[in-house]
Amino acid sequence: MISKFRITAVHPVAGKLALAVDWSNGKRHTIDLVAHIRAFPVLKPLEDLALFEKAEVGEWGFDVNWGDDLELPAMTLHRLALEQAGE
Repeated sequence: MISKFRITAVHPVAGKLALAVDWSNGKRHTIDLVAHIRAFPVLKPLEDLALFEKAEVGEWGFDVNWGDDLELPAMTLHRLALEQAGE
């Protein structure tokens, strides 16, 4: 399934495991990823802020990645954003 949610820019929030994500629909959400990262052992390397701050938009805007096969899909980020915003 192809996501309709595309990421146009991503900005790590200084000193936090959070991302400010700009979407193709013009909206921006700040997403706290602490609980999500801790829930999935494969994401544990992202607890290192030096690595986390290297976040970049993946090809076509369908994910955020950190290299070394560490990525979060746009659909997951959008779902977390809406949950955290109470939408």
